[in-house]
Amino acid sequence: MTEETFNDKEKQFNDLWDGATPKGVNRTKSLKFRQYILEHVRQMQRPLNRENAFKYWMGILKEEAKDKDNF
Repeated sequence: MTEETFNDKEKQFNDLWDGATPKGVNRTKSLKFRQYILEHVRQMQRPLNRENAFKYWMGILKEEAKDKDNF
């Protein structure tokens, strides 16, 4: 994954988390995205917070779970 791809994905997460759209802030879209991501974080039995949501979005939590299963 290149640095530019990482930055794009990070920006996309931040925009979705904040509900940023070209027309302004959409609170409903923000809440729907947060609920979706946090449900996945909950299923991985992690604390429900923005940091873990970001790690899930970037694929870090999946890698950690895979590494944990290998031990």
